[in-house]
Amino acid sequence: MNRLVFLGDSITDSNHLWLADGRGLGDGYVHYLAEKLEEREPSIRIWNKGQDGFTSAAVLRSLDFNCLKLRPDTVSLLIGVNDVAVAKSGTGSLESLGFREQIHEILERILECGTERIFCMGPFLFSSPQKFCSWFPDIKKAEDLFWQEAEFFHLPFLPLHETLNQAAAQFGIHAVTTDGIHLTSLGHQLLAELWMAHFL
Repeated sequence: MNRLVFLGDSITDSNHLWLADGRGLGDGYVHYLAEKLEEREPSIRIWNKGQDGFTSAAVLRSLDFNCLKLRPDTVSLLIGVNDVAVAKSGTGSLESLGFREQIHEILERILECGTERIFCMGPFLFSSPQKFCSWFPDIKKAEDLFWQEAEFFHLPFLPLHETLNQAAAQFGIHAVTTDGIHLTSLGHQLLAELWMAHFL
């Protein structure tokens, strides 16, 4: 693992364009993972290419610029919650919006460019504010569709929704999430630990 790109939405983004550290890794799970991975392999190159508000369609549109031109040997992808938000807005279902097809094309194009490993992570939400509880079936649907595509390409997949909600029950929901979608510092550290345990 020499060249690692992280793709996703605001959870991956985590202020990566706004911090003054010059590294562009943000202050979230990518930052915590970089610290751990650089201890193991000092020559590793890591890019945070998460973008606030991105859906799977947006990741696909920006794939050449944000990922493929960097020629990574490893890509980590966390996506889906904004696709669910679009579906819940009344625009259509995950199926009619082409979520599965977009995930398929993202994974296919990355693999076709010679990337050796792709790590896939499913979307998650928390139960505060309470309105998000009605989104849980759609989060589960997005997780299942993403997982099916990961299995199609024989890629590892890490489901996060249930595990992170268990952590919220253990530590207190507001210790893990700031608003039901985004993570606190503790939440990001827990996500980094899950990533390390599952993928390495």
